[in-house]
Amino acid sequence: MTTLSDALQALATHCQQAATTNALTFHRGVEREALRVDRKNGRISHQPHPKTLGSALTHSSITTDYSESLMEFITQVHPSVEGVIKELDDIHNLVNHELFKIDECLWPASMPCYLESNDDVPIAYFGESNTGKLKRVYREGLSNRYGRIMQCIAGMHYNFSFDADFWSFLEGYKGKNGLSRAEKQTFQSDSYFALIRNFRRSSWMLSLLFGASPAIDESFLPAKPDSLDVFKEKTWFGPKATSLRMSDLGYQNKAQADLYVCYNEVETYISTVKRALQTPYPRYQDIGVKVDGQYRQLNSNVLQIENEYYSDIRPKRVTQPGEHPSAALHARGVEYIEVRIMDIDPESSIGMTSSTLYFIDVFLVYCMLRGDEPLGMDECTRLRKMQQEIASHGRDLDMDFDFGQGPVQLRSKADSMLQDLAVVAEFLSSSTGNLAYRDAVEAQKEKLADEAKLPSAKLLARSQAQNGYHNAMLALSKEQQTMWMNCPLPAALTQEFMDKAERSLQDQEAIEATDDVDFDTFLKAYLIPQ
Repeated sequence: MTTLSDALQALATHCQQAATTNALTFHRGVEREALRVDRKNGRISHQPHPKTLGSALTHSSITTDYSESLMEFITQVHPSVEGVIKELDDIHNLVNHELFKIDECLWPASMPCYLESNDDVPIAYFGESNTGKLKRVYREGLSNRYGRIMQCIAGMHYNFSFDADFWSFLEGYKGKNGLSRAEKQTFQSDSYFALIRNFRRSSWMLSLLFGASPAIDESFLPAKPDSLDVFKEKTWFGPKATSLRMSDLGYQNKAQADLYVCYNEVETYISTVKRALQTPYPRYQDIGVKVDGQYRQLNSNVLQIENEYYSDIRPKRVTQPGEHPSAALHARGVEYIEVRIMDIDPESSIGMTSSTLYFIDVFLVYCMLRGDEPLGMDECTRLRKMQQEIASHGRDLDMDFDFGQGPVQLRSKADSMLQDLAVVAEFLSSSTGNLAYRDAVEAQKEKLADEAKLPSAKLLARSQAQNGYHNAMLALSKEQQTMWMNCPLPAALTQEFMDKAERSLQDQEAIEATDDVDFDTFLKAYLIPQ
């Protein structure tokens, strides 16, 4: 059985013999969500998505997620972390200047502001095309299934893939030389699935180190759970929580609780998701699909569409127009993975730091090279339970958790994993000359040495000092926007985004003009299994 050190040594040899570090080039992009709120009181915005920012349906980098007020910023794919950060800086600079004009700012945290009720949350509007209506009805379904407040949780998604030269190395390392094109596709998909399995075994570490949602405004839940305490102004918090967003208080979905999605093979993964898409769920049947001429959801099955399946990581492939994600995976294999576990970093004006992204890179290389053992149902269930326990109690570093071999102290387990990650980071830094990999892991060691440096601890301290979660986050959002307003907004950047906004509005109009069937017919065709 090969070890992590064996794999790293083989990769180093490959780079030396090829006289290149292309195998250590990673491609990544980011999706960052953030609520628009009123600058005066921090209440969720009821204004439409600003037209100056273009069409939420067709704009490539500025759109909306569940709510009209829940913005989503999407970067292009970059071969460097710095490229991602630069693009995010540009987007945030432009957006903050536009929002300031209408007296709004961006909420800086994952858990939402004060929300009066579900009706306080406007569902996103994507225009009158069939595609736009599909997006809207899907969100109506989420509203009727889980409530709108739950859908206002914001996160950061990290899309990651390896360079072609890495796959050349891995094929040779695993004795797969001479593969046909189809065999290469299968090998790459199987390897990404091995990464996903190892990610799920280790993702608790990301909740521990980067979780930044230990507190909520009391309006988020109808009643205070026993697991939460109260302090200051209308704030509930987990005394040792790191990420309530990733706990059982976050994305709640009882219909999916027993859904076992297999990550051992592409085809079994696809078949499991498809089964959920075709399996009726009694409570959703009670909601109805089209009632009195109005759609309440796309269908009454466990999943309306594939993206409704909540997971901390997903296998992905860019889809073609009208193509379902699973059909794309089946036809062309896994192209990249999407990490969905990360909370927004409230201390950063763009929701994350370059150090965090470098750490995720190290973490994903570690997950790819540490082995490819299958993931059974029992282990999958245990991992889900452990993940939620650490999200709820992870700042108790001396607490014991069951990682599969009986109770182990969390601090000891985290220290051990950081040692392995440090080896990967040192290899990447020495091979590429980029010390940011090593520094990123060293920064995480400091968090374990001093709990006050954990993002979750920082958020609680800020909430305590500023009379509650809502007050603290509103003050921080204003502070960050002031920073952006003091940052120069180049005329060329403004023009670039004005042009993109105008093109996106024209693209939406073109889509609406070319629809040639009614929505009922369109939806029926869309829901046919691929």
